[in-house]
Amino acid sequence: MVHIMAVRKKASKKKKVVRKKKAVRKKKAVRKKAGWGGRRRGAGRPLGTGTGPSKHARINRVVAMLSNDELKILQAHAKREKLPLGTAAYRIIAQSLRRLR
Repeated sequence: MVHIMAVRKKASKKKKVVRKKKAVRKKKAVRKKAGWGGRRRGAGRPLGTGTGPSKHARINRVVAMLSNDELKILQAHAKREKLPLGTAAYRIIAQSLRRLR
């Protein structure tokens, strides 16, 4: 004779499921700015007005490297003519270019 015994299963522990919490984004606190910088409503010339740049505008940049002696001569010339250094240099170059024509 065969006896069949019912074996009771051990109560299994419930598995702990680690659920990831949704990342909660904190909103940055809105701070009132000091009021400096940036565009201001109504400031400046209205868009679309004005004639734009003149067709004779100087828009091309040219760079010249000068030695210390050449720079001193140019500075002395600009001071004598009571002109900014860049304007004095421009006039010298423009005058020379007119002669080349």
